[in-house]
Amino acid sequence: MKKGELEMLKRWLCVGLAAIMVGLAGGSQAHADTDFDQALATAPQGISLNKANSIIALGTAPMSTASVDDVTNPDSPGTQAVVVNTAPYQFGTAWSTDENSIDLTHNQSIGFWFYFGNQGINAGDGMAFVLQNDPKGIAATPQFTDRPIGETLGVWAVDTDPDQAYVSSFAKTAIQNSWALEFDTHYNGLSGKSALGTANAFDIGDPAVHIASNYPGSGDTYVKRTVSGGLLGKDHYYYSMTHNGVISDSSQPNFLSNGQWHHMTLKWDASAKTMTYTFNDRNPKTGVAQSGTSQTVPIDLSKIDPDNTGHARWGFTGTTGQDYENNLIVLDNTPGLVDGTADASMQDLTHNHAITKDSQIVSGDQVELDYKLHYNGGRQSWSNINSRLNLPKGITYKSAEIDYAKGSKQTLNVSDMSNNKLTMTLAQSLDSQNNEATVKLLGQANDVPETVYNPALSSTFSSNALVTNADTPSFAINPNVDLDLKVTSGNPVTLKTKEDTTVTGNVAITTTASTKPTVNVQGKLNGQALPDTPVASDGTFKLNLTADQLQMGTNTLKLTATTPHGDTSKTVTVLITVVGTLEFGDVDGTSSFVTSTLTGTQQLVSRNKDWGIEVKDTRGTGQQWSLSAQSTSFTDNSGHTLSGGPVYVGSYGTQPLNGHAVQIMTHTTNDSTDDGQVNVANDWGDRSGVLLDVGGDTLSGTYHGTITWTLANAPS
Repeated sequence: MKKGELEMLKRWLCVGLAAIMVGLAGGSQAHADTDFDQALATAPQGISLNKANSIIALGTAPMSTASVDDVTNPDSPGTQAVVVNTAPYQFGTAWSTDENSIDLTHNQSIGFWFYFGNQGINAGDGMAFVLQNDPKGIAATPQFTDRPIGETLGVWAVDTDPDQAYVSSFAKTAIQNSWALEFDTHYNGLSGKSALGTANAFDIGDPAVHIASNYPGSGDTYVKRTVSGGLLGKDHYYYSMTHNGVISDSSQPNFLSNGQWHHMTLKWDASAKTMTYTFNDRNPKTGVAQSGTSQTVPIDLSKIDPDNTGHARWGFTGTTGQDYENNLIVLDNTPGLVDGTADASMQDLTHNHAITKDSQIVSGDQVELDYKLHYNGGRQSWSNINSRLNLPKGITYKSAEIDYAKGSKQTLNVSDMSNNKLTMTLAQSLDSQNNEATVKLLGQANDVPETVYNPALSSTFSSNALVTNADTPSFAINPNVDLDLKVTSGNPVTLKTKEDTTVTGNVAITTTASTKPTVNVQGKLNGQALPDTPVASDGTFKLNLTADQLQMGTNTLKLTATTPHGDTSKTVTVLITVVGTLEFGDVDGTSSFVTSTLTGTQQLVSRNKDWGIEVKDTRGTGQQWSLSAQSTSFTDNSGHTLSGGPVYVGSYGTQPLNGHAVQIMTHTTNDSTDDGQVNVANDWGDRSGVLLDVGGDTLSGTYHGTITWTLANAPS
């Protein structure tokens, strides 16, 4: 070993011993970096790490320079960050304590924010989240020689020996009995001779910057690649790596070291034995939940828990090479310690509806805003919960309180609010006996001259064990608009059959808005929606209704003025009655009987085909009418009177029409079959209906007479 290399090793050993001595006090890294200062100044809310019974400890492996630093963001009080790397050729680890390992027999989750500097393509090398049962515990480390190797990210195998021909032996240089989720900011893609002994080939065939997972201590993770020495020479070897569950971004290839904090959530499904990790599931600037990008991978427990303990240590590792980045982590949810959730909901009490994403409310509406915290379980109670509420603007909050599951209340002072932010500490802890608390605020939407848009806002509930967020929905507050609709045309309206009508009216608009809103009249005719009718600038409107839209009898038209923001007038009802008629339709003015030959005996003479007697009833189904007929005596031009005359032959026999009226037909309308029109003569046969009775003593001639048809609107 060269003298310089020995001095480097001694220097790293000294730093490692210093890390052991200071524990979580940290301070072993030098931070003269504006990007590092920016990271601390913008760090999101997380948990405190320097505390009694700390959940995490700095790694005690030689060379580890990880530290814990207080963040400087005033909006993230009490938050501390694990600083893994800040300079070239560094190695850092931080691990859960024995008491705070992850229980693999139950569902678990862990959440954290991470910051990888602003180096872009020059960043190096990244970080890994690790589950492990390495016998070295918090001293676990790859088998470095003289200095850290960036490609390992502090967990993978060390590819510096070109003579290493056995992948199983190669894998033993990694942290053992482990699974790692890597956040790789530096491309290691050399191949061939240039890759030998350089530890720079793990990323062959993969995106340069990526998130991915596998088992560092398993030979199955690595792919041996051979550089042939020819017939007489010696073969040499280097290794690439198989990446599972890859997350990358082709549109932003340097999506990790971009000067922003990123949130990651991991969820362990104990029954399915899968790990789901979701990247960027919270907005880095607002903290509001978003969908993010997820991958789910199976976990072979035999590779991370070969002794079936049911537990694994979790933690973070990182390394840098010649290229480096500031690498910081803020924890907000640790597995098993406290399992709690927070949800926000809003209600428009005036109109009795939930305020959800992109809802709209109106100035003056009474509003309720609830933040519900729920304790689901854990190894300890959820205590010392500090709440930082980021409240929607445009609302005057009049009261606030916290209701606990046990029935007690904690009154809050809304005058403590500043810039729509309200901070408080819950007076009670949440546990299995007191598992819920609801922060309830009541207020009223302010009068606004124009629409006020509220984006989704994230509020934080933090303790030393858990940080969780609750997001209010995006919504708008619109100026109050009072609409008064009046109908200026007749109401009620009576129409004849097949008659159109026009309904006119006026809408008076009173508003605090700087400009009057667009107003439409929504109509429903007999329960069926009509197309909206626009209201003119002078407030008038006109709704045309055709006869085809109207039914016989009473029609109900309901009119309501509305704006696009949901303002409505009181509904006005217009009654439109369509009155039908009972009348004759087509009636032949002249009808005749068949010319017959006198025989000296009485005979019934049939009709010719010129008898048409139509009745039209447009009063609707179920109406009744009757038709009767009465005739005068028939005479010829010489004044002779016909012996006999017209008779009606029907179900009641033969009835003479002269002298008195005879009922010819009764009918009940059914528009589904006859549409109110009936031709009475259509049902008469050759020997039925109106016939001519000719007596045997009738003189030869052409006789004329009159039959009077009488139509009544009810059966006789």
